[in-house]
Parts: sequence; structure tokens; C-alpha cells
Amino acid sequence: MTLCLLAVAMLGTWAQGPNGSGRYYRPANGKSGAELKTALCQIICDPKVVGYGGYVGLKEAYRLTDVRPDGYLRDWYSNATQYEPGSNFSSSTKEEGQGYNREHLLPQSWFGSKVDPMYSDIMHVVPTDARLNGMRSDNPFGEVTDKASQVSKSKNGYSQWGAPNKDLGAPSGLSKVFEPNDEIKGDIARIYFYMLTAYEDRLMSWPWRNSRTATYVFDEAGSPYEPLKPWAFEMFMRWSAQDPVDSIELARNEGVWRVQGNRNPYVDYPGLEQYVWGELRDQPFTYGDESGYTEAPFTPTVTIALNSKFFGGEWTGVRPAASSCTLRGEKGGITVEYALGNEGSNMYLGNDHIRLYQKNLLVVTATDATMQDITFKVKRNDAKKVLMVGDEVLDGYHWTGDASKVTFHLDDGNGVFYLESITIKRTKIQQEIKGDVNGDGIVDVADIATIIYVMADGSGIANPLQQAADVNGDGNVDVADIATVIDIMATGK
Repeated sequence: MTLCLLAVAMLGTWAQGPNGSGRYYRPANGKSGAELKTALCQIICDPKVVGYGGYVGLKEAYRLTDVRPDGYLRDWYSNATQYEPGSNFSSSTKEEGQGYNREHLLPQSWFGSKVDPMYSDIMHVVPTDARLNGMRSDNPFGEVTDKASQVSKSKNGYSQWGAPNKDLGAPSGLSKVFEPNDEIKGDIARIYFYMLTAYEDRLMSWPWRNSRTATYVFDEAGSPYEPLKPWAFEMFMRWSAQDPVDSIELARNEGVWRVQGNRNPYVDYPGLEQYVWGELRDQPFTYGDESGYTEAPFTPTVTIALNSKFFGGEWTGVRPAASSCTLRGEKGGITVEYALGNEGSNMYLGNDHIRLYQKNLLVVTATDATMQDITFKVKRNDAKKVLMVGDEVLDGYHWTGDASKVTFHLDDGNGVFYLESITIKRTKIQQEIKGDVNGDGIVDVADIATIIYVMADGSGIANPLQQAADVNGDGNVDVADIATVIDIMATGK
């Protein structure tokens, strides 16, 4: 009886990520330390960067990520500037307040300069005063000495640079550091955590060994898990604790999500760095909370209307210059991205269709499933345009294959596709962990809740969710399956 009461109490408890992130972090659930960092890398490592320059590059994207309430750009190094998005840009200036730059918080020389996605990753490429950017150069972030004669400051003393404070662990030989304002130190620390995680699989091969300044930060004896020297790690951990996540940082994380389709987990989960590198590195991370999110039963066929409502109604008609160049919508475990694409110039979002132009991309992704069939309903096709996947020309408006993610585009030349909807046929990826009924990567009381849900539903094992609930494989979903889950939880087998 106690077991059943516990299961019923858990019935409404389902994992839901913070800040509207849904199941984005689900693959990291239950992991810790180095394994957690690698799982996070696989989630966030493929940003759809808009490009450093161009029609919809970083300068336009800052309208979504770095605009203050007064309409001016948020300057990461100065509190005495008023730069308008899309203007006031300058490669270099003689005085503070004369123009802004696109500043790589992790210097571009450390990863090889014009190498994407790092070069254009808006998570760490931020607007800063051009003069102060020059003063920082490629010097590491740090904390300056208290000897005033060895330190220079920006207007109002917002930022400062000069000799490092050796008492705080700065290594010998390091002659100059740049210290941001206290109110932004945590933001920068969490961006460094993001960079170390998103690019875990390549950062040890970056050419930082050729940079005099980078060798004070990166550790030749380090690893992809812990690539920084201890003084830098300790400083960033301290900064993150002293300057916690605030509403400005949360809003910027949402803006980055709209621009390039990935998030900073260290912003969504304040203190996550402790589970990756800190005192909680041996404790499992849990991605969700008890927010009442209910996972819908899996259906093999999903039809999605491609229109303004599906993509959130951010705008209708021709894309405004200040609007995001990637729109996303989700239905039933299928995510669709409608993107301008590199060098694209047109997007159109209507009440009953979207228009796919040359250079546009349409990306269809299935969560925990593979897609075998995608069919497009086309309202109109100017110039008999051909739909393509890579170099492959589709037969009509129909794709077949076996993939969790498919990217469509048009062939070269003028003309437009008017798309009304898509229909996707898919197959759920089978559970890899026995007893992990809800597929969150661990076996716990939430799986018992799923079994109770299926028992109450009364539809037997007619679809993959019910099949997963039949843990003991006897063809029924009943209390015997609950007992099996409890045994797995107790024995780990």
C-alpha cells in the first residue's frame, strides 16, 4: 500500500528544465564530474552561428542579446557609452565612447582566429568599447594589484587593467591582466565555463601554446576536463559565486537561444559548475524540477502547420531587419527551425505558410526518435524549385531515410517554395537502460510514476510508452513492473 501511495504521489512529477528549456538538458541527467561536462558538451556544442559580419551577423544579432532598457547597447567594459545597435561601430578609437567592437571574451588568437563557430559564437563575442577592447588586447582576465601607480581605469573606474595581484594566485611572469567590473564578473566566468564545455573536444588542440598570454591560463599538463591552470579556475569559480545569475543574464541567454539555438547551462542552472568541477562533482546532476510537466504519449506520425503561430508569432510577413534570423517551433517531440541561412536575404512568415527562399534552411529534429519519412505540403512553387538535402535532390516533396535530424534547402537560382505543413513518420529510440521507463537516463521513482500513469491509461502495451512500462516483459503493465523497478533501484541491475 505504501508503495502505491508513493507512486500515486509521484504521478504528476515530471522533469522540466528551467527558463523554458524543457527537456533540452535531459541527456545530462544523472551524470556528474567529467561525464556531466561531456554530456553538456554534446548538448550545446553545435551553435548555428550567424557569422561575424554580413547582413545578419553579430552586429544585428546584438539587438536580441545586448540591448539595455534605454535602447542602447550593453557595453561589457564601460558604463559611460551610448552606442546604438547597428551603428557606432568602429575597429579602433583613441578615446572611450567613440565606437564599439565585437570583443572575444576568450581571445580569438587562443583558438586560431577566424575559425567558426568560436569566431562568431555570440555567447562569448560581446559588444565593448573599442578603446577598452584595445586596452585589454589578448591579456587574460584577472584581478589587478592595489598599487594605483600600476593600474589604469576606464571612465567611472568601471574596468581596470594593469599589474596582477600576486596575492590572489596570479602566476609569476604574468605582467598585465584586465579586470571587469564586479557586476559582470560572474557573467564572464559562466561564459568561460560555457566555452570550456561547448568546445571540450577541441580546446586542447587550439593554438594557445603559440600565444604568450594564453599559456598563463591554459595548462599544458591539463586535460579536456580541466584545461585551465588552477589560479584561473579558482578565480572564475569565485567570480561566479560572488556575482550570481541575474535577470539581465537570463534575458541574454534567451537572446542567444533565439540567435544561434544553444544555451549556457551555467546560466540556466546557477551553481552547475560545482557539479562539473567543484565540491559536488561526485553528486549526480538532476536536470528537472517538479513543475507538472507531463510527457505526451509517443505517436509515430506528427503533422505540423508551418505558420506564424507555430513559430511563436514573433513577426508576420517579411522578416524585419531587427528580428531573429532563426525561428523555432516544437510539437510532439519534433522541433522545426526556419533559418535565414548564411548570406540569405529573405524570410517570410505568414498566417498559413512560410516561404523558403534560396539560402534558407529548414531543419527538422526528432527527440528520442528517428525519422523515416517527411512529406511536405506545398501551397505554391515558383519556378518549379527543387527541394534538397545536402547534394541530394528529393523526389518531389518527399524525404525517406533514417535520421534524427534533417536539413532541407532549395537548389540554386531564383524562385520560392510556399510551405503549408510537414508530416513526419518516426520510430522511438528504444530504451537503453532497463527500468528507465521515462527515458531520463536514470531509474528512479519517476519511472514508477510512469508505470502508474500507463496502468491508469488502460491501453495495455499498444505504443512505445506502454512497451517501456512493461519492464519485466510479461506483456502486461502492472504492479509486477513496479516491483521490478524497485529491485533495479535497490540492486543497480
